[in-house]
Amino acid sequence: MISKKIIIMSGGSGGHVFPALTIAKFLIKMGWNVNWIGTKNNIEAEIIPKHGIKIHFIEIKGLRNASLKNLIFCPIYILKSFWKVKKIIKNWSPDIILGMGGYVSGPGGIAAWCSKIPFILHEQNKIAGLTNQWLSKISTKNMQAYSGSLKNAELVGNPICENIINIPSPKNRFKNREGPIRVLVVGGSQGASILNTILPEVACLLKEKIIVWHQSGNFEFKKTKKKYKQLGLNSSIIVSFITNIASAYEWADIIICRSGALTVSEISVVGLGAIFIPYPHKDKQQHKNAQELESIGAAKIIDQKYLNTTLIINIINQLNRETLLKMAIQSYSLGIRDSILKISEIIHDTINE
Repeated sequence: MISKKIIIMSGGSGGHVFPALTIAKFLIKMGWNVNWIGTKNNIEAEIIPKHGIKIHFIEIKGLRNASLKNLIFCPIYILKSFWKVKKIIKNWSPDIILGMGGYVSGPGGIAAWCSKIPFILHEQNKIAGLTNQWLSKISTKNMQAYSGSLKNAELVGNPICENIINIPSPKNRFKNREGPIRVLVVGGSQGASILNTILPEVACLLKEKIIVWHQSGNFEFKKTKKKYKQLGLNSSIIVSFITNIASAYEWADIIICRSGALTVSEISVVGLGAIFIPYPHKDKQQHKNAQELESIGAAKIIDQKYLNTTLIINIINQLNRETLLKMAIQSYSLGIRDSILKISEIIHDTINE
């Protein structure tokens, strides 16, 4: 039997690349042949080849906050990338092309449409990116992680790693759990300076009530660890990056973090109460990602401009394990744990139509 071929287009940030990689690994297990289209200067260039996936590089830059030089050269980049993807399509003859967001999907989506290859889109955020907004008008099918992101899109959630999906439910995790409240602090893979500044002070003032596991990011790791040590918080766990995030989710009673699309999806799949500090994007995309969890009592959202030590302390002082379990159960109720299966079924259905 000849294996099916798919080109996955994704790049720029972990929020785009990791969900796409989860899908790629699943399809490879199912016997698919996967190629990837990305850029040389972003996270996909390092990660994708490590998984034995062939990656083709195109030169393309985003328009948002672009310099004058990039705006001038953008049409040239798009045209060159379009012809490169068209050539890849002609030489490799994929059965389908999947765009997982980021500006890298733009030229490839147009090339797929021109080549009459089935082309499907997945939008990870509540607020769709510009590239996906445009491409959704010419794509064969659209998928979304959050309702209302794209018109005529099927709700499928974000693809989540199996080790996160397999974490026990909140009721099982919280059973017989005692001691200080376990606070997981995650500022994204690069950390968040404001959390690195405030959380050591919070941990010091609440040292009898909480214990902290803090991902600081590489840049401020030494400074953050030193601050915890100076405050005598020797039981706190301070790391630059949490390699096994599933173990951290399973350990935690509550998480304080940004509200990127993948993080919010993972939290609801696990079932975990949260205090979200959205990154202050102009379009408030991270704020929008977290709103549904807040609306059902599973989370609190604090805009970064209002964040301070006293506010965090006041919120945590109102919490106990009974309250945290209720928040976790509410969060768990929104989790889409079969996203990979939903997406793979749409891929199969699209090429068989």
